[in-house]
Amino acid sequence: MTKESSTSAIATKPRYLLLILLLYSVPLVAEDLAVPLRGQSVIDIVEAYRVAGEPFAYSTNLLNPEYIVVDEPLPGAPFDIVSQILAPYGLTLKTEAGVYLVIRQAATRAGRPAVPRDSTQTRTEDPLETVIVSASRYAVSRDISGSRVSIDRRSIQNLPDIGEDPIRVTQRLPGAAASGASAIAHFRGGEKNEIGIMLNGQWLFDPFHIRDYQSIFSAIDARAIEGVEIYTGGFPVRFGDRMSGLVLMDSLETEQTTHHEIGVSVFNTSMLTTGKTGNRSWLVSARRGNLDLVIDPKFGRPSYFDVFAEFTLAVSPRARFSVNALYAEDAVDVVLETEPAERDQISSDTRNAQIWIRLQNRWSDTLSSSTVLSLVDYDNLRLGLANDTEKMVAAVDDYREVQQFGFRQEWLWSPSDVHSMQWGFDIANGDAHYRYEGAAEYFGLQARYLNQPLTRTRLSAAHPKGGSYAMFVSDRWRISDNTTLEWGLRWDDQTYTGLGSDSQLSPRLSILYRPGTETELRASVGRYFQSQPIQSLQIEDDITSFWPAQRADHVILGLRRQLQNDSSIRVEVFHKDIGRVRPRFENLFDPLGLMPELQQDRVRLDPDSARAWGAEISADRRVGNINWWGSYTWSEVTDSINGKNVPRSWDQRHSVHGGFDWRSEAWSFAVATSIHSGWPTTVLDVDDLGFVAPAERNAEQHGLYASLDLRLSREFKVPRGSLLAFVEISNALNRRNECCLDWDFEENAAGGELLERGQDYWMPLLPAIGVLWEF
Repeated sequence: MTKESSTSAIATKPRYLLLILLLYSVPLVAEDLAVPLRGQSVIDIVEAYRVAGEPFAYSTNLLNPEYIVVDEPLPGAPFDIVSQILAPYGLTLKTEAGVYLVIRQAATRAGRPAVPRDSTQTRTEDPLETVIVSASRYAVSRDISGSRVSIDRRSIQNLPDIGEDPIRVTQRLPGAAASGASAIAHFRGGEKNEIGIMLNGQWLFDPFHIRDYQSIFSAIDARAIEGVEIYTGGFPVRFGDRMSGLVLMDSLETEQTTHHEIGVSVFNTSMLTTGKTGNRSWLVSARRGNLDLVIDPKFGRPSYFDVFAEFTLAVSPRARFSVNALYAEDAVDVVLETEPAERDQISSDTRNAQIWIRLQNRWSDTLSSSTVLSLVDYDNLRLGLANDTEKMVAAVDDYREVQQFGFRQEWLWSPSDVHSMQWGFDIANGDAHYRYEGAAEYFGLQARYLNQPLTRTRLSAAHPKGGSYAMFVSDRWRISDNTTLEWGLRWDDQTYTGLGSDSQLSPRLSILYRPGTETELRASVGRYFQSQPIQSLQIEDDITSFWPAQRADHVILGLRRQLQNDSSIRVEVFHKDIGRVRPRFENLFDPLGLMPELQQDRVRLDPDSARAWGAEISADRRVGNINWWGSYTWSEVTDSINGKNVPRSWDQRHSVHGGFDWRSEAWSFAVATSIHSGWPTTVLDVDDLGFVAPAERNAEQHGLYASLDLRLSREFKVPRGSLLAFVEISNALNRRNECCLDWDFEENAAGGELLERGQDYWMPLLPAIGVLWEF
């Protein structure tokens, strides 16, 4: 993205105000700078000058958000200071039409950028602890916008996605498989529960609304966070107990005394307030879902809200203490069939309270630590009722509650510019209660399933309790000017599972090689384990014990290239072998059922192993006020069952994501599209006696999935702050994307029975409007 010379777009980034004061103190200090710039973000410094009126302009494809000031600049004018901090990265300034434009330095005969004579930097290198070595990490910063992998709070707001959800936007990434109904995606063939979500250093506990029906929204307000950092594989050892990916977030920080936001849309009503006074800062975000106000009550009442709050105290220049709390509550009624004779409904009441305190210390210039104490209190009651005497009469009473205490500490030691180490531990102790009652009687076609009972009754209870423990160490070395290596080892164990010995050891290795300033090559190889969480006992399927931890071995190779024409390209290939695969349950025909565990199409899968492999290519470019991005993924995801490779139910051989956004002073227009091969499906066969049975599982395929999403917004300056109005359309072409099969017997012309195949679909066209007032 090319930054315009106007400062209006940056006025909403209050943290630059402090940098302005720091920067303009530089020329006034004699020899020893009172406020050092070394270690500051280069983009932050340039932005601070821009806010102060200096005419700097740059492209984020040139000025990487990970660049920081390597050497303290000599005092001087803004042009001189910025020139010095750009030099180590092969960049310089060019004056053009009154604008200071960031460009690449002219190459020397050796092909390397020319460095100014007075620069003390002899080679391009970042402080070691800031270098990203792992592959498959999507660098996301609040100060970046526009590209496929740069998702800050403003970009989340501007993307045409349902509910401006920071978790849902991950579905735009290469390697993600999603239907659009759920906020959660599959990363590179993994199950949805293989993705960890962290906020302000704390692993979040089931942070979703309407969890018993597709988890449609997350419980995190996109406006309350700085941005999202995403790993789709290959993450370092300090992150454990997940096999597929990570979503990492930090809350919004401001240097303003106060800042407020009030928003109203079809999906929710929100309020946010944040501010800073002296050494204290705070943030409070509250949202209420509006779907119960816009949906016809006969189809249910999806009511939910969430509140997030953070209070931070700078105890000293080297210590920071914060208290965080996230509370989400649902009272959801969903009705699929409204006729009394065919009533099909579910009620779900969920309460999810999480509180954690965090202490960050910098003990010296080389040693720092982070300590987190946490408490989770969670309960969920699901009541289901079906009263269709032509299919199924059923009832469910499913209650579960969990209390969990956690303590985690991480240390970082950076003794030199070529070496750093991290180590730490994680302890959690939980106590869970499960109670499940379910009963069903089947009629019509449902009563003709071969080898299936005509009635089903389940009554189960469980009370697991115990702990989970982890330790890790990682060691990072810059072994040459352009090569960085990191190795790590992690140990995990769980006691609540009741298994004798199931500790896990996870070695990992990553290498970064930079043959030039525009090219990065990354390789990651490692082992990843995931235990079955204490809150995920499969009691609804009559399973009252835990399975051993699953294992995945990742091998990832990646290339990223910055091109001369303000664009970049990225290529990755991955291979993931999955062992000790946990048995899982799926519905062959209807994954959207309200009581899926009682449906006759429910099957248990016991894979011996699984495999995911593929290749991803993505690119982005800025042309004037238009930024476009696109990606293509080829992949294959299979389970090995009884010696045969069977596609997983979310296997998509080809997928394409793309879009563009256009922005002016007041207007913004964005288009995004997702296209992928239809997911596998299974058909139903009928025998000569009229009994039915599923054919070969996942042997057929749904039709092509495609969705076009649009968003148009207009910003108005008002006497106090600004007002943003927007209109958004998901699945703008109202394409009927196949999701499910519905089978029933119909009478044919001869008076006999005919097995009829019906089709159901994912999300239809969904329009939304809203306004946001910032002041």
